[in-house]
Amino acid sequence: MKKNILFVDDEKQILRAVNRLFMDSKYTVFMADNGEDALNILEKENIDMLISDMRMPGMDGYQLLKAVKEEFPSVIRIILSGYAEGEVVFKSFRQNLAKLYLFKPWDNSQLMSIIDRVFETEKVLKDKNLLSIVSNLEELPTISDTYNRFCSLIDIDADVREFSALIEEDPSIAAKVLHYANSAFFGAKTGSISQAIMYMGLDNIKNIVLTATVFDRMNSREKLLNLREELWEHACLCNKAVILLHEKLLGKRLPEIYASAGLLHDIGRIVFISNFPEGYSRLIKTIDTDKSKSFVDVETEAFSVSHQEMGGYLLDWWELPLPIVEAALYHHSPGLDKILNKELVSIVHIADYFVWELMGTNSMNSLDIDVMDNLNISMAECRKIVRNIYKGL
Repeated sequence: MKKNILFVDDEKQILRAVNRLFMDSKYTVFMADNGEDALNILEKENIDMLISDMRMPGMDGYQLLKAVKEEFPSVIRIILSGYAEGEVVFKSFRQNLAKLYLFKPWDNSQLMSIIDRVFETEKVLKDKNLLSIVSNLEELPTISDTYNRFCSLIDIDADVREFSALIEEDPSIAAKVLHYANSAFFGAKTGSISQAIMYMGLDNIKNIVLTATVFDRMNSREKLLNLREELWEHACLCNKAVILLHEKLLGKRLPEIYASAGLLHDIGRIVFISNFPEGYSRLIKTIDTDKSKSFVDVETEAFSVSHQEMGGYLLDWWELPLPIVEAALYHHSPGLDKILNKELVSIVHIADYFVWELMGTNSMNSLDIDVMDNLNISMAECRKIVRNIYKGL
């Protein structure tokens, strides 16, 4: 069955170009030159993907994306943007209004490839086996009220005092923020939440709030507390490693909207531990004693899916950007052709491996050497960067 894509742009020449490109494609394309018409089409047609311009008269792209998220949440939302619209694009991602953004002008073959890959990943996330497992879970983490309130404060440009007051309502989150701020990575040396925010920035704080609330809801049985702390330490170290590896080895800063990829890549393990505490504990012991199978293979044998699929599903359900979803969904299989954000997934894969190595838990995964070769980086370089982070804690 053909997928239906709706393009929205007030420039007629853009829509004509889209029409020519998709004329003989495997997709059915609908077009609208304004937000109101787009909503009318969505009411009448079974649209799978919306690709919208941001700067339009009347209802602009931001307003349209917001309306579609509320009224048609199952539609995949993608931004088609000019370089001058960075602020509104960033705002849209902060509110989880879009999965991805594409820049004008585009390359035709690249645009088609991107759309193909997005639908391929959607197919993985809607696999019947995965959905069956999810539907039988007793507990699936939801985004906390604290996180939603934090995002609302960002949207209204609240001052630091309001953010500090919100974080201080939850002592556990406050402690994690201060621990992160006082690490060698940031070097804040402060006991003040306000100063921690000034040092780290709102996006880093937001990512900690999101992750900490999920970890704190994890099954709190005493024998699992050590595992929870180990996973939290791994998530924090991995996030720092992703940021530094991306900057030092690829020569470019990681976009802020993707800065939680390292924190969230193993979130599927939290889902397993929360729902199957005894079974997952036994599984970890099996891995520690039998190195003949990968961690992902053992998980799949036990639960029919691995923490990759479970994490990808959860982050997609939370409507986080596609690159963050892919980092969770593919971080043990970074060489797959269907991956759209290969650099980010590869860096998360590398960070994950070397952080576990330094924590003394080599059984968690193996390193894909092809990824290292493709990025032209060495194990020695990666190990040195991660070791320096570890020493700084």
